[in-house]
Amino acid sequence: MTDRKDKIKNITIIFLLVMLILTFFSNTIMNYSLVEVSTQQVTSGQITSKVRGSGSVEASESYSVTIEETRKIATVNVKKDAEVATGDLLFTLEDTDSDELDAAKKSLNEAQAAYESAVLTAGITVAERQSIEAGKGSSLTQKQNEIAAANQRVKDAQAAVDAAQASVDKIKAQIDAVSNSTADTTAEEKAVLDAEKKNSEAQDSLTSAESAYTPVKSAYDTALSGLQSAQSAYDEAVAEYNAAKKAYNDETDATKKASKKDAMDAAELAMNKAKRQLDTAQSTFNTCQANLNKVQGSYDSAKSAATDSKNALSNANYNLSVKKLTGTNTAEANNLQAQLNTATAALTDANSALTSATNDQKKVTDKISGEVTIASAYKTMTDLQEEVAKLQAKSIGTEITSPISGTVTDIAVTAGTTVNANDVMMTIQPENKAYVLQFSVTENQAKKVRVGDTAEILNNWYGNDVSAVVSAIRKDPQNRSNSMIICEMKGDVSVGDSYTLSIGEQSSNYDTIVPTSAIREDSNGKFILIIESKSTPLGNRYYARRVDVDVITSDDTKSAVTGALEGYEYVITTTTKPIKENEQVRLASE
Repeated sequence: MTDRKDKIKNITIIFLLVMLILTFFSNTIMNYSLVEVSTQQVTSGQITSKVRGSGSVEASESYSVTIEETRKIATVNVKKDAEVATGDLLFTLEDTDSDELDAAKKSLNEAQAAYESAVLTAGITVAERQSIEAGKGSSLTQKQNEIAAANQRVKDAQAAVDAAQASVDKIKAQIDAVSNSTADTTAEEKAVLDAEKKNSEAQDSLTSAESAYTPVKSAYDTALSGLQSAQSAYDEAVAEYNAAKKAYNDETDATKKASKKDAMDAAELAMNKAKRQLDTAQSTFNTCQANLNKVQGSYDSAKSAATDSKNALSNANYNLSVKKLTGTNTAEANNLQAQLNTATAALTDANSALTSATNDQKKVTDKISGEVTIASAYKTMTDLQEEVAKLQAKSIGTEITSPISGTVTDIAVTAGTTVNANDVMMTIQPENKAYVLQFSVTENQAKKVRVGDTAEILNNWYGNDVSAVVSAIRKDPQNRSNSMIICEMKGDVSVGDSYTLSIGEQSSNYDTIVPTSAIREDSNGKFILIIESKSTPLGNRYYARRVDVDVITSDDTKSAVTGALEGYEYVITTTTKPIKENEQVRLASE
């Protein structure tokens, strides 16, 4: 019995020893698998805040050398950082016309060819051409009246055709009513059927031709109306420009002359806009006229064929009616036949009048469109002649000289470069003008700086005699939530030199200061991780707890913050691995 108790006792002791050993090793293994962190305690004290920024030296004011035409550079006669005086030679240009003048000459040649083509196509006389060139062509109202009159003649002729056709149909019905002939009308009936078939086909062809013709003709009429309106608007704009130009030329008072010049420039812009709209309307009209010419022949042919087939059907019905007539109704039938002959002749005359009115309508519209096309082409040609003359008059020659005295800070072109109109070729820093350096900072940083503060230059490695003073604080145009610190640079500086500046020496006491390296940030804002300990039977366990903070100010190593802190916590500064909130960690000192 005693041996059994001893065995149980020994087994129990061994089991407890094994459990103790396993617990020790498991804790040791777990501790070494945890992320190791370094900490520092939250403190209070002073922070001296400074604002730092880097940038390149710029000229506070500069002059950009440009030209008003596209030319090619032959030689660049000065170098960067060179001192130049007013009148010094800066560039030599190749002795050729500008691209704008070449393009204007090309456009003028094309406009001259287009004008000559329009004159020859219209088939007008020399006197008519000269009248158009002199601006003595018919007015817009006269053109509209001519077109309206031609349209009305077509409308009246169509009404006459409809009335004549109704009269023929009525007499034929009367002839059918008195006809009781038993004669053989097989051939005549077949002729009527054949004529009806051909007439149906001809009418279908006319309907098809009309479906193609009607929208094209409507587009043409709309384009013609638009062109006439654009021409009228342009004529008015030209008249206003000429009046403004005359008022400018007649004005002798210098102050009033400047105002007259503004009015003349505005009138010229309006005239140029009206000219572009006129050119667009002319192009649209030309396209619509070409489209109308393509379908006009087919439509006229289909209309003529429909008229002929309709007449043929009328004749076939007439022959059938004659064959059906009997002796008992001869007198009445003869009277009706005479009326039918008269009505048929009237219908033929009405169709002829309609064809004539339609042809006249086309002649009128072609004549008017030809006049408008010629007038527009002539105006385009003369405008381009004036443009070529202006470009030739303002050609700048081959030498570009400096308009001011100063220092060349930038050269944007080299020999062989083609320079577009108004492109910056060179930048000159005028004499006795300041240099500046600017950089962007946050709003909080900007509040620490005052105009007049002296800036420390941190990277003046060569010991140049350079100083910097805050001259202005403005909103950052690229980021409206930031500010731009602008410092005036004095001493041995040049445009393009790069410097890092430090501004501000203001010290303040703060209750809660943490290492700057402890501050983290995510989508929810800035925060720190503090160490929170929990006691267990096997010792203390340490966890990372998040505390949201706002940063008041910072220096190189420390930051003053506000948040849910008592002031004695330990904050995590570095970790061996990334950690998450509430994750268990191991202290570096353990």
